Amino acid sequence: MSYDIMVFNHLKVPCEFGRLRQWFCAHMESDVILDHPPDLFGTFLTNLNPLFPPINDCPQDRLEYACDYEVHEDFVYMCFGYSVAKEAHDIVKRLAKICNLGFWDVSQSFDRTFPVTLPVDQWPMIIKAEWIKYGEHYVYSYAEIRKILIQMKTIERSRVCLTDRYENYIQAAGYKNTFIVEMRKYLDAVTYQHLRADLKNEFSVADTVVSVDHFNMIVPKSQIFTNNQVCLLFQEFAGENVSDDWNVFWQKIEI
Repeated sequence: MSYDIMVFNHLKVPCEFGRLRQWFCAHMESDVILDHPPDLFGTFLTNLNPLFPPINDCPQDRLEYACDYEVHEDFVYMCFGYSVAKEAHDIVKRLAKICNLGFWDVSQSFDRTFPVTLPVDQWPMIIKAEWIKYGEHYVYSYAEIRKILIQMKTIERSRVCLTDRYENYIQAAGYKNTFIVEMRKYLDAVTYQHLRADLKNEFSVADTVVSVDHFNMIVPKSQIFTNNQVCLLFQEFAGENVSDDWNVFWQKIEI
């Protein structure tokens, strides 16, 4: 058994899931496997190969990460071991976006509902909170996100996290009008930073308490946000334009 992924030229390959599967079945059998990748896939493979070496040229100490690549004119088909399936899924998905390629979770191990992602796709995102039914659900607009955020008025509703399709996330902790906001942001396919929102680009004396899940945290006063400000930060994360008449800086933190 293997975990299979495909990246493809979304300008030439049908992107709708049903048509894509039919197109793939026809071309997987008839296409010539190329010895040298087309320019479209050059950057993608150059960046991916060191992380997941080709199975026929893989060092002994990297065999767990070996990948079987099939390079075609309009797509690249990849087979990974299940032990690295989640890691492969996330890295390939982010790298596909960076390289302006379509992504298909062929095995549908992680994207069962939305197996195909195009570079411009943003929705749905996943929002998580303890008081949401089943603990999480998909959201398709910022309006749906805001409905959750404005419910954060009691200690039992003091944490919410919004994750996009590439594992970046923003989370708010607190309730009423006393929140801290943190974010994980990927800089490339594998490297990320953890950040905390701050209203000035310097650290101040830790003199404010934020209550999260009945636990008190002491943080700099400049890192405290109102509910309305939290909504604006989540709105910006969701890709919508917000007012820029307030200065928010993101301080790097260690987790």
